[in-house]
Amino acid sequence: MVEFLASVIGALAAGALSKAGDVGGRVVADAYDALRALIVRKLGKGGAVQSLEDEPRSEAAQATLAEALTKAGLVADPELAQHAETLRAAVAGAAVGGGADIEVGDISGKVNVLVNNLVASGRIKLGDIRADTGDATLTNLTAGASASKKA
Repeated sequence: MVEFLASVIGALAAGALSKAGDVGGRVVADAYDALRALIVRKLGKGGAVQSLEDEPRSEAAQATLAEALTKAGLVADPELAQHAETLRAAVAGAAVGGGADIEVGDISGKVNVLVNNLVASGRIKLGDIRADTGDATLTNLTAGASASKKA
């Protein structure tokens, strides 16, 4: 449940940051818009999503969206999972396709932090990763020449 929420919210936050910074072009924007619209449709309201879109790095906005998804019974929704994966792949593809490095600033979470499936043809630079309680987990990070072969 926690990993699912972290995955969906992380993808949405990454998409909001990419879209705001005009990174990844139309593919990332379309995948972000699709996930955002799906969440708003399933929740029946968009306040929590709008808060995350306005402040994608805000722990409070992320927690509010996690709470809304939990209350709506969407903690294992396969359609949300599929759209989140599409967005993650689009963001990662934008970084790999451009031969770019991935640089992630500080990440902190109230309970758990999950960083998963980052692929860069260059390098991956991570800031401080911290979970106040629970685990901070990094998995499937690939950088350098082998990342180009994976893409």
